[in-house]
Amino acid sequence: MQRICSWCEAELKPYEMNKVENQFITNGLCSVCAENIFKGNDSAALCRFLDNIDAPVLLLQHKPRLVRSANQKARNLFGKDIAEIEGKRGGDVFSCIHAFSKEGCGEAKPCEKCKIKNSVIETLTTGTSFEYVFTFLDIKKQHAVTTYKLQVSTERVGNHALLRIDQFEKK
Repeated sequence: MQRICSWCEAELKPYEMNKVENQFITNGLCSVCAENIFKGNDSAALCRFLDNIDAPVLLLQHKPRLVRSANQKARNLFGKDIAEIEGKRGGDVFSCIHAFSKEGCGEAKPCEKCKIKNSVIETLTTGTSFEYVFTFLDIKKQHAVTTYKLQVSTERVGNHALLRIDQFEKK
């Protein structure tokens, strides 16, 4: 079976196929496209790439672990424009109640067991992808807190992690 880059449609080289074998969000990128899209400063190309993914997706950078970009589906899901997402912690984007604590997203005591945070960190650190990680998250909207059921998937691309939101609904 021939594997092709999901962006430029060039045939993936054997070493690239090994890297993307378990990647299920992007369906595989060649090294040239990954370099150009994720390491460059072409935000228009990055947005075009993310908007081609048929699910809400956040792109998180490694250090510091902040959201670099989001596709239109994610912006619609959270009801936020790109300025309210870029450069923020994931919990800030989701409006997790712990993001409103003194310590902030990722630093509050309950964040130690956050399945979303831990999946992203593991993906960024080891390259391990996760599919359909299930959790509950308390979301604060307009001074009210509501519990949401979430499922997320992660994939590392270069020094970034894609976080796909597979399910986001009130409990």
